[in-house]
Amino acid sequence: RYVWAPALRCFGILQVSPFRDVWVLHGSGVGGGSLGYANVLMEPSDALFEAPAWRHVADWKTVLAPHFATARRMLGVAPNPRLWPADHVLLDIARELGTANTFSPTPVGTFFGEPGREGEEVADPYFGGAGPARSGCTHCGACMVGCRHNAKNTLPKNYLYFAEQHGAEVRAECAVRDIRPLPAGQPDGARYEIVYRSATAIVPRRPAVARARNVIVAAGALGTLRLLFRCRDVTRSLRAISPRLGHAVRTNSESILGSVSRPRTVDYSKGVAITSIINADAVTTVEPVRYPAGSSLMRFLSGPLTDGHTFVGRALRSLAQVVTRPADFLRTHVVPGWAERATVLLVMQTVDNRMKLKLGRSWLTGFRRGLVSEPDAQSEASGSPELGRAVVRSFAQKTNGVLTGSINEG
Repeated sequence: RYVWAPALRCFGILQVSPFRDVWVLHGSGVGGGSLGYANVLMEPSDALFEAPAWRHVADWKTVLAPHFATARRMLGVAPNPRLWPADHVLLDIARELGTANTFSPTPVGTFFGEPGREGEEVADPYFGGAGPARSGCTHCGACMVGCRHNAKNTLPKNYLYFAEQHGAEVRAECAVRDIRPLPAGQPDGARYEIVYRSATAIVPRRPAVARARNVIVAAGALGTLRLLFRCRDVTRSLRAISPRLGHAVRTNSESILGSVSRPRTVDYSKGVAITSIINADAVTTVEPVRYPAGSSLMRFLSGPLTDGHTFVGRALRSLAQVVTRPADFLRTHVVPGWAERATVLLVMQTVDNRMKLKLGRSWLTGFRRGLVSEPDAQSEASGSPELGRAVVRSFAQKTNGVLTGSINEG
């Protein structure tokens, strides 16, 4: 129920899209990525606003300031009010790194309500009573698997809610297949025809059509690229789309590392999904991430944390660890209670790593036409910076944990 895989009749909120260079975890459903993201809503640093790739275009900090203010209001950004065991360990590590002054609770899009009234429903707290009723966060850790307590400020609680209140119609479980320009002078004023079909039907149904004067494509990075590539190169309905489509695709240079505690004395599943953050150095941040008790699916995207520059080398080292430390492998992949013992350490860097996405075929697409990645001539996506690995090793040492890394990067 968590994963989006229609061919397997799974209609959850999480899609996993593997590429040669990165694995992308992204949202699916009415509300998109807001349904399953970790709630953290941080504003870019001055260094990011001044990055060479775009600083010549505009004074982005000034241009975007009012829009960030609107987003903060609409998404109900508030500081996380409670720290948990993983946060205190991370603060200890920051002290050892000499960066304790960078430790802070995360700004999150969550309704916390009043202390002592967690889980209690109250009238709309954000929009003068015009929005939906909400309930205070219970700190159960389920932000990324779908908030069960009406506390997470997902788009159906704000933007989409008001869009529907003002007459918009949301058509769920639909996949757009084409955007066709119409001849001028249509009686209804339409300029485009949008062709779509069911995204969940077992047997393909006849496509449906909607007409619109204006079309905004907001399907996330991957969904938008898939649709625009299809319109330009397959149906050829939008041939004028730039040849630069898919170039200079950036990630947040993210590595998903972790530690699974051997003892069961501490419950690491409590709190919002991400509760604090540190700057390990000028370009590296680390955040502790959690899943709720009973949600252990993500353990299967992890393996032993190993060193090595090639996939084969890392795979052999991982196999050696499984053979020589079978008890640790059982703890991380078999024994129940993974979420209560696991802390994911999310390592991100503000470095300008880029790649290119295009239509192609590979074993990752089942040799059907789909999005594939290739390195950028000037910069290649990379992960697992050494400082991040040092932080997770320190975390595991302090909590008597088993080190884990993503299976695609060791």
